[in-house]
Amino acid sequence: MTRAWLVVIVTLLAPGVAAAQDSRSSLVLTTKHFAFYSDLSNNVNDALVSAAGARRAKRPEPFASGPERACLDGLPSAERERWERAVEYYTDSKATNFQIVLLRFKLAGLSQRYGMDDKANLQYLDEITAVREAATPAYVTCRWPAQDALNRRWIERVKPLLDRYETPLAEEFVRLFQTPWTALPIRVDIVESAGFGGANTAGTDSDIGHIRISSTNTGNQDRAALEVAFHEAVHLLTGPQSPLGTALASAVKASGATLPRMDPVHAVHFFITGEAVRRAFARAGEPPYTPYLYAQKLFPDQFRDAAARIWPTYMDGTRTLPEAATDLVRALAAQ
Repeated sequence: MTRAWLVVIVTLLAPGVAAAQDSRSSLVLTTKHFAFYSDLSNNVNDALVSAAGARRAKRPEPFASGPERACLDGLPSAERERWERAVEYYTDSKATNFQIVLLRFKLAGLSQRYGMDDKANLQYLDEITAVREAATPAYVTCRWPAQDALNRRWIERVKPLLDRYETPLAEEFVRLFQTPWTALPIRVDIVESAGFGGANTAGTDSDIGHIRISSTNTGNQDRAALEVAFHEAVHLLTGPQSPLGTALASAVKASGATLPRMDPVHAVHFFITGEAVRRAFARAGEPPYTPYLYAQKLFPDQFRDAAARIWPTYMDGTRTLPEAATDLVRALAAQ
């Protein structure tokens, strides 16, 4: 798989609502379904995660060369040392996945309850907050103005796409995934990397969601920005107990087949979201658009071939969701 979006669905977080943000100016664009931010704290965290990952993999890390390196070298020694200690802390961190998601929701200003009475979780949040805040002056001086500009340009480019396509696509996804939107608008933090895949989503059992999208990843640019935004949002409609998840699980169980090593729900999610965006562009007379699933050749060839034959019949209303799920499982099991 060349690249795939990572989703983390968290069922332990309690229902919550958007809390007051650290800086109102970080909110760049609000639509019915999305609230796009270019937020300093989220971007510092993203940079430290990237630096730690690069250090563990022995790859060049942020501030390692070029103007940023020269900028860092020119800072007071205390600021340089705080940045270095922060990278070391992130590199050596033994945080659990749950703690990382707690941090994510804290940074996004989304309330949560579960896990907050655990001393280890509270200690982790306190420590990493202090480390990140100590590293922030170096980041602000050497990276933030340029990164903030990149983030805001990405948001500016996706705005006209949402102006034209957001409402019909959102309504189409409710029909296709048979699940209503809730807890809108979904917070979207635009950052430099957003992890290995360039975008990911976390959600709660009450459908409160948080999305991160990279402003620099090549797969997120131009018209693909519309697909990535909705792909991430649709994760909140496709959990294990969703109609899509239930239909595919039932089809797999009934067949008794062993499918290729893949997540069929996410794969179908990719197909339906990309195909809906492709159709929206085509109806508007736009140039042909290749959905990300096919542009990047994600998942096995047999899935992409089967999906192109089977799922348009469901989208067109000539097959039901359980029927399409059964057809897909049979097609994959037969190869």
